[in-house]
Amino acid sequence: MEGEKLAKAAGLAVRIIPTPGKLDASCGFSLRYELVDEAALTALLDEEGLAWVALYHACRQGLTVTYTKIREG
Repeated sequence: MEGEKLAKAAGLAVRIIPTPGKLDASCGFSLRYELVDEAALTALLDEEGLAWVALYHACRQGLTVTYTKIREG
């Protein structure tokens, strides 16, 4: 994916993962990133004109993961 390639070239720690089923039932892909890189990542994607749908923060508690939508693209 172009976003992953650009982010890695900029020195950001990202990787492509399947979009969690709790967020979208389709077979989509997401970028997993470090929270400290969030502003730099979104700025980079916006500067390059790459569309993104939303940002979610994941919180794991035991075996349960919850997702909170932070921002829409």
